Amino acid sequence: MVAIILLLCCDFWTVKNITGRLMVGLRWWNQVDDDGKSHWVFESRKGSGKQASDSESRIFWLGLLICPIVWVIFAFSSLVSFKIKCLVGFYFLTCFNY
Repeated sequence: MVAIILLLCCDFWTVKNITGRLMVGLRWWNQVDDDGKSHWVFESRKGSGKQASDSESRIFWLGLLICPIVWVIFAFSSLVSFKIKCLVGFYFLTCFNY
């Protein structure tokens, strides 16, 4: 279970910092100013520069949608087979994926 959580953390970091920026031109981060206030900064690719192809964009968004669906299917199968420990794990993993 720990390995899966670590892999999900790596997946989150990769989607946030690499594939989101390269494939669809989206990036975000949290910035703390001098007063200690937290601000969310969202960026999108400008019109000039490299445009993402439709296939890259489709792969990115389908990947973001399909992974939680797979976790829900795993959770449902663990519910049917009465594996409560796995069900709790899949619940948390589905939440981490969002």
